[in-house]
Amino acid sequence: MDVKKPETEKIMKKWIVLASILLAGTAAMAAQPLRVAVLEFQDQTGMRSDARLGGTMAPGSLAERGVFMLGKHLVNQEGFVLIDRRDFLDQVERLPLFDDGRPTPTRPSFLHVAQALRADAVLRGNLISFSSGTRTVNQGGHRAEFATLSVRVGLEALDAIDGAVIAAADGVARTEVRQTDTLQTELSEDEILNLLDEAVANAVPELERSLMARAEAQQDRPTVQLSVSTTADPALVEIDGILVGTTPLEDFEIYKGDHVLTIGKPGYRDITKRILFEHDSHVEVPMLRTELTADELKDVLESMRIHAFVGEPGLVIHRINDSR
Repeated sequence: MDVKKPETEKIMKKWIVLASILLAGTAAMAAQPLRVAVLEFQDQTGMRSDARLGGTMAPGSLAERGVFMLGKHLVNQEGFVLIDRRDFLDQVERLPLFDDGRPTPTRPSFLHVAQALRADAVLRGNLISFSSGTRTVNQGGHRAEFATLSVRVGLEALDAIDGAVIAAADGVARTEVRQTDTLQTELSEDEILNLLDEAVANAVPELERSLMARAEAQQDRPTVQLSVSTTADPALVEIDGILVGTTPLEDFEIYKGDHVLTIGKPGYRDITKRILFEHDSHVEVPMLRTELTADELKDVLESMRIHAFVGEPGLVIHRINDSR
């Protein structure tokens, strides 16, 4: 029995090493960085700062710099892979939209592009506040004013599949300046940008934690492919209130389950249906013009060979074999 003991210990060590490797591999898979694209950074400020504390700088101009600041901090985070924003926006602009052969100014959703670029989330930032406050101190007949400039930003992450807000975080940065009768300080543009940079840096870790926690919870959530066509392509397609593109829509990824599908086009009746998607599906939508005679309505319904509901025709849903 003593002779077999060393051999048993060797086997146990091998299993321990193997288990450690497997666990490390699993942890590495779970910690895969998220592919994200920055969509925009908007100005949502209300008050303007004191002129001496950066008030001469337009909040809109400051918000525009937020795109760079956010990208800089995401690049330095191990949990993120940053998609080239110029490529992302260029592809949104390149998606052609036509109505009866003529270009239309309606812009498509960023979601289709996000999926094409295999993004896990789309980020947008907001400059929430850029304002100053003061407090006055009188000591021994001497009056001193302490002015505080604060910059607060908010970050939101949108799901690349359905556009839902999946994470949000905010960050704030402040600086205090002492103003007296003999000492007056004016902040430079560079100092204000440093505050914006600090506020973004304070918001990113919270956003990353929220996204990572959600990614772990969503790992096993199944998805299906949805294709949509109409009798009057192109038409706008909304899923759960989010504009996702135009018809013909091909192989758009959605989560399994109930979704509200809305199809709309100027001059035609909007079609809205709640549908349970459990398999890859192709939905055919018969479109009816808003101004239609009784004979035209009869011809449309007969040509579609489907049962009509009150006010709108039904959808033709084809199940696509799912081999996954």
